[in-house]
Amino acid sequence: MTVAVIEKKSFPREVLCGEFLSHEVTSALKSFDLFDEFLSLKPNRVTHFRFIPENGAATTHPLGFEGFALKRSLLDQLLLKKAKSLGTTVVQPAEVVSMRRVNNIFEILCKTQKGIETYAAYHVIGAYGRQNIIDKSLQRPFASSRSGFSGVKYHIPKNVLHRLDQDEIQIFSSNGIYCGVNCVSEDEATLCFLSDKNINQLDPKNALYELLEKNASFRELFIHDPLPTLLKLPVYGTGNIFFGKRSVVENGIYMIGDAARVIAPLAGDGIGMAIESGMLVATILTEANKNSYSSAKTEALYKKEWNNLFSKRIRVALGLQQFALNSRGGNIGGQLMRHFPLVTEKLIRWTRR
Repeated sequence: MTVAVIEKKSFPREVLCGEFLSHEVTSALKSFDLFDEFLSLKPNRVTHFRFIPENGAATTHPLGFEGFALKRSLLDQLLLKKAKSLGTTVVQPAEVVSMRRVNNIFEILCKTQKGIETYAAYHVIGAYGRQNIIDKSLQRPFASSRSGFSGVKYHIPKNVLHRLDQDEIQIFSSNGIYCGVNCVSEDEATLCFLSDKNINQLDPKNALYELLEKNASFRELFIHDPLPTLLKLPVYGTGNIFFGKRSVVENGIYMIGDAARVIAPLAGDGIGMAIESGMLVATILTEANKNSYSSAKTEALYKKEWNNLFSKRIRVALGLQQFALNSRGGNIGGQLMRHFPLVTEKLIRWTRR
């Protein structure tokens, strides 16, 4: 198959992302023959996570696998370079303005720097993330809903942090917010948080202020008041994150990654699901072409295999998120993790493949 990637904004660039790479990602990179080049980017190795609820009762637990953390701009550039080397046509910046299917062929109109360009394709894969104007044009039910969830990411200099172990993700929670902090290089850390306005009635910035006030361990992470530093840094964020069910095939378009379903960030599996679902759809479309499957059979096969891969981990992650976003739930969850490490180990496994 010949492949084209149509991207609204030019890569490499930073996007909202916790930047944790699970073992599913490293397995994929090895299968792409990219692992050595990936290691040359000096990703930070991550082997433990530390959960600190509002009451400060911290729990540290091994992940059970070797993960990594790396800036998304570096990871995306690595993957894009590989795709180009295999003959992929990359069109960027180019915004898809309309799609229509005629006699099993999609006609895709894109707005580029040269004007309107038209592409034709037998298959279209939606890889555009949590939300896009395309969702409204496809009349996806969630596109007009208001979720109350907002996500925000900063890259912060490590020299403003009091203590942060290189091999550890630290997750801090309070009422209506949880925040993950982990190193992504020798000099920088990612600070990424999710806020639920339905619980704390606050905009994301004020929710972060409240986390600093109510979670003493989070405040003690910083050498000085972090707010002046954060105000000077670029911020990557989005609102109205929808965690509910979506159809993974819409009008014949195969959805992958967050376009198919957003997993709770607490699980650290967003990048893993994106890559896994991309590999899944590629495998199924190749099989369908080889065996002349009908569109209906191909779509049904993708839906079935997607559910087999992801449904359980999404349910578990969403349940854990509900605990973390509640002060009382977070405190109870922290105690359970401390006293029942085998349960914690199982929960980690259930949020992975």
